[in-house]
Amino acid sequence: MAKAEIKIEGIQRLQERLWRKYKVMTGYLDQALLQVCEEAVTYSKEHKGYKDRTSNLKNSISFALFFDGQLIRMVEGRIPKPEERPNGQNEVRANLEGYCNQPGVVAPKGYSLVIAAGMDYGKYVEARGYNVVYMTKYYLVDELHKAVRDALEVAREV
Repeated sequence: MAKAEIKIEGIQRLQERLWRKYKVMTGYLDQALLQVCEEAVTYSKEHKGYKDRTSNLKNSISFALFFDGQLIRMVEGRIPKPEERPNGQNEVRANLEGYCNQPGVVAPKGYSLVIAAGMDYGKYVEARGYNVVYMTKYYLVDELHKAVRDALEVAREV
């Protein structure tokens, strides 16, 4: 009777290599997507379609980045004239958190990026046809494609 022995070292090495690539790629994407979020907020502020009277709406634009349903970072916009809206900063936080907590907004797997205007009246400004954050989605599509392409390139090098 012949004796046979199976070695699965190759599979283990492959799993380790894939895990390293995964860790490098997600680490890269965490940083790249945070940068994309910050740039998207800047883009929204620079491409607003309304007359800015108090700068509260523009500066209330905030973002949150999630991975597998877990918050990586949340950055709240800072309104410049809190004396005009004493509860304004709380409104910014509540609007961002409220939107993030709505069913279906944050995916249970993968990355989720939320960009929102923190002032309640932002939706009314956009409903009148002015851009607050709506057009930022087109900017984000291009930037997210670049970030994923770069992350794949970085993972290839590992």
